[in-house]
Amino acid sequence: MSQERIAALKGMAETQPDEPMIWYGLANEYVKLENWDEAANASGRVIKLNADYTSAYQLLGTALVNLGRVEEARRAWAEGIEAATRTGAWKARQHIEGLLAGSEAEGRGTGLCAE
Repeated sequence: MSQERIAALKGMAETQPDEPMIWYGLANEYVKLENWDEAANASGRVIKLNADYTSAYQLLGTALVNLGRVEEARRAWAEGIEAATRTGAWKARQHIEGLLAGSEAEGRGTGLCAE
């Protein structure tokens, strides 16, 4: 099912390349498939299009930590905290702070909400 969604979202991204929700949808589907490179690329695209899209920082950090790029993940999460503070997204801020703290305590975090 995810492959079908990815194909549909890619088609949408071709016609609406500046729509962050499409790229976020792609990032989510790539995370489900544990395709971390593509998840990181799609999440990064979301952030370039909308620096206040806090959920994208969560996904970017998740992808990066699973690629073994823990320091980059921590930077992404720190930037996500800044975005959440800037936009007043307090719940997102708390969640990202938890991811960041967990990655620092364990040296590696999954980035999943169940953590």
